[in-house]
Amino acid sequence: MAYNLQSYFEMRFTGARAAPVTKSAFITFSRETGCNGTGIAVDLVKALKAEGHSWTFMNKEVLEEAANKLRVDPSRIKYVFENRKKTHVDEVLSALSSKYYKSDKKVRKTITEVIRHYAALGNIIIVGRAGVATTSDLQGGLHIRFTAPYEWRLNALRKRNEFKNEDVAAFIKKHDVKKRMLIEDFCGKELHQVQFDLMLNCAAFTRQQIITMMIEAMKCKNMI
Repeated sequence: MAYNLQSYFEMRFTGARAAPVTKSAFITFSRETGCNGTGIAVDLVKALKAEGHSWTFMNKEVLEEAANKLRVDPSRIKYVFENRKKTHVDEVLSALSSKYYKSDKKVRKTITEVIRHYAALGNIIIVGRAGVATTSDLQGGLHIRFTAPYEWRLNALRKRNEFKNEDVAAFIKKHDVKKRMLIEDFCGKELHQVQFDLMLNCAAFTRQQIITMMIEAMKCKNMI
């Protein structure tokens, strides 16, 4: 995990810092492929810490926490984030072959509960994982969408070491679809109908400018 969530929340509830202005302040990040939501989250947490605010973020931890609640290996429920649903035949075969079987409905319900639980605790950034869809009715949230022109995103990924041997164009095409379908699956409506509080073009601003704008937005919403 990027941050130890258990230690973080133990610190919050033992009075290690002052309570936040908004009890359940949280942020969700939605992004086009190549906009590096995790990198932005890391920088935002650091900037908030410099101003005396203790925040953290979660991404893949959602999968791990949900799997822990369901008492299964994370690999058994990862399919949800791959935008796949079990067919009726899959459900029957899984139920017959494993005592650890969990229905598709149960898996998705648990993922939603995990995200909403941490959002309600507050002072957390939820990167992807359809966070905007599962928390849209909660008070205290700031929902941000990161976007950029295709060529900018293509070049941004090519600069990362992990993409040196990757077909970046194919990666973007595949993951743009996956990200869109994940949000639509949990929202029950098309992406263009989803309401975000901020839409930020990563090609138009530097990382520092983006961080500054987000912090100002948080202050405007009395989140810090």
